[in-house]
Amino acid sequence: MKFDELKFVRIVNIAVFARIPRYLFEQIEGRSWGVERLYAFAPLFLDNDANYFWVLVDDEQVIKGVLWAVIDVLSQKLNVIVFTVDKQYQDSFNLKNALDFLRNFIVNFNKDDNGIKLKEKINWVTAQPEKLKQIGGQILTRIMVEV
Repeated sequence: MKFDELKFVRIVNIAVFARIPRYLFEQIEGRSWGVERLYAFAPLFLDNDANYFWVLVDDEQVIKGVLWAVIDVLSQKLNVIVFTVDKQYQDSFNLKNALDFLRNFIVNFNKDDNGIKLKEKINWVTAQPEKLKQIGGQILTRIMVEV
């Protein structure tokens, strides 16, 4: 199976979140948070309407990836916090598929009368900006600095 054959499924249930394999979060380079803490606070994230979690599942409904995005109501942008997939899919790993999925999400989100209209541009937290630059991303002049 190739990455583009995985299906994005939104999750809102803590029982489904608990089924996400820990290694998917553990393999994220440069993360500033502990995996235990993420699982402990997952109910808070899932209960927040600004948070969107999707798992990527194969034909047998086995979770092979996670996409987590947050709506920033002030900037009217979608911020990708986590995008991680099983290493077996990283050869065919295609950020463009995830980006296309998110752009489609924005179009559908904007059709709803929810008082928020998201901009097309997406902010993406990453330790590997070169991969995003390959699909048209640009590094902004504003940079997060930890002090």
